[in-house]
Amino acid sequence: MANNIKKGITWRVVFGMGIMLLLSIWVSVQMFRIQLNEGEKWLAMSDSAMIRYQDISPARGNIYSDNGSLLSTSMPIYEIRWDASVVNDDTFQYYVDQLSQQLHDLFPDQSLSYFKSKLITGKKTNSKYVLIRRKVNYPDQKKMQDFPIFNKGKYGGGFLAELTTKRVKPAGNLAFRTIGYCTEDNPGVGLERSYNEDLSGVYGKRLVQKISGGYRPINDNNLVDPQNGRDVHTTINIDFQEIAQRSLEKALHKHNADHGCVLVMEVSTGHIKAISNLSRRKEGVYAEHYNYCVGESYEPGSVWKVFTAMAALEDKLVDVDDVIDIYNGERDYYGKKMKDSDKGRYAEMSFKQAFARSSNVAFSSIIFDNYANNPSKYISFLRKLNLDKPTGVEILGEPVPFLNHPSSNSWSQLTLPWLAIGYENQHTPLQLLTAYNGIINDGVMVSPQLVTKVTDAGIIIKTIDNSKNIVQVCSKETSDKIKEITAEVFLTGSARGVSSDIVPMAGKTGTAQIASSSGYQKTRMYNASFIGHFPANNPVYSIYVMVNKPSNGDFYASKVAAPVFAEVAENIFTISVKKELDKSNKHIPQYHAGYYKDMKYIDSLLGSTQNTKAEIVRNNSKTDSYKSVQLNQENMPNIIDFGAKDALYVTEILGLKPQLKGHGRVISQSPLPGEKIKKNQPVYIQLN
Repeated sequence: MANNIKKGITWRVVFGMGIMLLLSIWVSVQMFRIQLNEGEKWLAMSDSAMIRYQDISPARGNIYSDNGSLLSTSMPIYEIRWDASVVNDDTFQYYVDQLSQQLHDLFPDQSLSYFKSKLITGKKTNSKYVLIRRKVNYPDQKKMQDFPIFNKGKYGGGFLAELTTKRVKPAGNLAFRTIGYCTEDNPGVGLERSYNEDLSGVYGKRLVQKISGGYRPINDNNLVDPQNGRDVHTTINIDFQEIAQRSLEKALHKHNADHGCVLVMEVSTGHIKAISNLSRRKEGVYAEHYNYCVGESYEPGSVWKVFTAMAALEDKLVDVDDVIDIYNGERDYYGKKMKDSDKGRYAEMSFKQAFARSSNVAFSSIIFDNYANNPSKYISFLRKLNLDKPTGVEILGEPVPFLNHPSSNSWSQLTLPWLAIGYENQHTPLQLLTAYNGIINDGVMVSPQLVTKVTDAGIIIKTIDNSKNIVQVCSKETSDKIKEITAEVFLTGSARGVSSDIVPMAGKTGTAQIASSSGYQKTRMYNASFIGHFPANNPVYSIYVMVNKPSNGDFYASKVAAPVFAEVAENIFTISVKKELDKSNKHIPQYHAGYYKDMKYIDSLLGSTQNTKAEIVRNNSKTDSYKSVQLNQENMPNIIDFGAKDALYVTEILGLKPQLKGHGRVISQSPLPGEKIKKNQPVYIQLN
């Protein structure tokens, strides 16, 4: 019995071993067959998993202001890696402490032990792709190339610097939404999106090999080199932009408003020189979040009376000095009363006075009494101003305006008198200013324009010229009369409280009640607007101001929006128009910094003199005279009144680490001029 059991067990063991032997032989045969017949196929598949093509990002193009200042650019950012396998053991042991110390000195946020541990671990494993530091700027990357071990280069010291770019806006949040942004994951907004095809360039390609922690380039040669993006040149004036934003922000704070915008346009060309949009982000903080100038439609209110006045003058219904019956400031239309803000004060007034004092009854009466039987004729004048269609500005998001008309379902017997004073229609600030601009430009309307040209390495690829897109919207006679009555607004009308001794101004106030989905509420909220131009008789720039939902008591446009217009107009006139009008004064550049030899050449062209030879020279914006700036490695120079770009330029030359706050020109600095400095020392710079 026992023998039988033993034999059975032995047989099963032998059988099992035989099966395993046969299986091993079969596996070996298959392996040999695959290696012999399919080896190249599987090796190729292995290589394809380890080696692949990688896109190389091109440098994105720049966006410039009208004078060539940078509005958006790509800064070089490096990711520093280290190939420990190429470094000799003796060299590593001799220099590792020194290298760790210099890395810590350059990047003090990481400890000395952190860098030393990373280097030793990488060397022990002979890692070919040790991450040293991400987001390294160009000056720091250059310094790292001189560190021990790293100074032997890629093949002797294993130093690997991989270039990426970071999009920055040197002007800070000025015109932020108009300049915009565009990323791989977000199509973005503004000019960055609209001109993405030009700005983005063409991707290159290279071969990379998969290793632990990512991919590394196989060699230094690209299969296809990237083609850098083109540059976009805008009409925006950075000084005007700063003036507009500063004035708007001050008004929003003062009136505790929800949001607002300021739009500045060059009358003769339609060039948009400033476009500021601010909204309340949190208590006491306003920032650019949405482009209200381009994207927000609303009932404009009394600023619309400029267009009604144009229609009445063009159709010879009235002249500026004609006397009009205004029904003591109140008139009934089909049971609904139209009232003036000073109801009962006047029985009649001239057309010029009615415009200046913004009489609702006067303007509704002119239109109703003359067009009630043919409202389409009144609408035809508005359509000549393109108030029924978008302007076609270069950035996306502009809505189609709503201009009510007799064939519309929303037209009623009350529409005509209320449309005459700016209700029952919806328009954006840009659409309104474009139409206004056309009237005061001797009746010639030009499409608004944000971009003048696109260049590639300085060569003009395309030119945008809107001078061909012109429409005669009214006669010069009517244009002159509109300029006369808009000037009266500042003399005797609703904006007389903000008249200027610096520049003659003209325009129209507009205070429009905001309707909710259920109509106009007893708890009233308003849009305070102002549309105007300067100088009054010879328009150079036109401006639109809108302040939404002021809530600190004042809500009339004369108190809320008109002061913003006046402040912006006076400042722009002072720094720009006044100098252009004074042709007898030779224009010396108001501000510049650079090397002496360059400035000397500029001086020779302009006929000015530069007596002090220095490494750096700059212009004193207050006296229009040059001031030299001596540089040395021990003392802090005086950079007060420098622009941000030049302040960065000077401090980085000295090996300092500038930290800027604000935008504009330098108003304070730390260390102070003359104080001792040392390499990598932070410099705190406050801009105005």
